[in-house]
Amino acid sequence: MIIYCENDNEIEIPYNKLDGVFIENLELHRAKLENMNLSNTSFFMSNLRGAFLFNSNLINSNLSLTKLITSDLRDTLLLGSNLSESIASYCDFSHAKLQGANLEKAKIDFANFTSANLSGANMLCIDIEKAIFKDTIYNTETIWPKNFDPSTAGCMLL
Repeated sequence: MIIYCENDNEIEIPYNKLDGVFIENLELHRAKLENMNLSNTSFFMSNLRGAFLFNSNLINSNLSLTKLITSDLRDTLLLGSNLSESIASYCDFSHAKLQGANLEKAKIDFANFTSANLSGANMLCIDIEKAIFKDTIYNTETIWPKNFDPSTAGCMLL
């Protein structure tokens, strides 16, 4: 299978599908992965900078230690996904479903979480005070850093 990138790169992987596979430590800069089933897939340590993941299913995926800078993650399903220690600066997570996701130590400066659902997510992130929260949903199980007030930042408690 070939993953096409907006920068004309073509990445050949030894699979005929993308769900439940290991595509780790790959250069996937500006990869075109929108509207895809990527559930249970491991992108561990891959470069997904500027990737197009709009409306994709990333449930229970491993995105730890990935570079996600400026990636389009609007409307994605990221339930139970591991984004720990990723660099998600300037990512667009608007309307994404991140229930139960782990973003511990993820760098999220200027990331957009407008209308995202963070219920039960671990939000012990780096530069959380620089992220954009507007109408963002969370619950009592969402883990926030000390000295961060989600309500003041624009989040709504369920």
